[in-house]
Amino acid sequence: MSRGTLVQVIFIALLATGASTTISQAQRRLDDPLRFVNWLRNDVRQSPRALAHVSPFRLFAGAGLIAATSYYDETGSESLMKWHKRELMRVLEELGDSNATRPAALLIFAGSLLQDNHRVQDAAFTSLEALVFANMLTNALKAITGRSRPGDSEGANQWEAFKGGTSFPSGHATTAFAAVTPWLFYFPHPVTFLLAGVATGTSLSRVSLGHHWPSDVLAGAFIGYSVSAWLVRQHTDNDSLSSVETFIGPGTVGLRLTW
Repeated sequence: MSRGTLVQVIFIALLATGASTTISQAQRRLDDPLRFVNWLRNDVRQSPRALAHVSPFRLFAGAGLIAATSYYDETGSESLMKWHKRELMRVLEELGDSNATRPAALLIFAGSLLQDNHRVQDAAFTSLEALVFANMLTNALKAITGRSRPGDSEGANQWEAFKGGTSFPSGHATTAFAAVTPWLFYFPHPVTFLLAGVATGTSLSRVSLGHHWPSDVLAGAFIGYSVSAWLVRQHTDNDSLSSVETFIGPGTVGLRLTW
């Protein structure tokens, strides 16, 4: 096993808690103005224990998918960089800019407090919290893995821990999926599903513009989704919202949505 693949497997072990942890805080009253403070405090306290709920299936499926993608990083990057919609790619790229998305999420949450829709408030808070948690995790992993970016001309297999490489995982992909995933769970509707398409476009834009390898954005998307899904389950009853599950069968890989 190459060093890069080993790093990815270890990385997945730290992340695979997202869709499997089912500790609920929904017993707290919806009209409790301190519920968000309580949620944040409990989420920080519970996050280390979440490793105990890792699903082996998700662990190996996620690690295998990212490792398999890494074998095609250079050819995949070359293909995506040939896209001619660079103006569109630059627009999509902005959704993943954490310096813009986090303040926007904060404003959305503040605005939600001016109305009585607790579902909107909870989705907005969970999205904001997921952005902070996921970005912290991504930034730590960037330093640990030290992967070189495509523009560094050192190839896709250049990994040097704490040497300044910041390619793996993609922060833009992390930000995009962390921001939109809670809204997909709280409001499962074709309109909100379009947000997932925008987040996917943001991820692809980072490869098309030459900033990341395909496995970088896949890993970033996995972080954003996993952290958000874990927080949604922290803040809700298990059966109160929609559910997104992965399934793998003979010649089939996909997602199953129930609500």
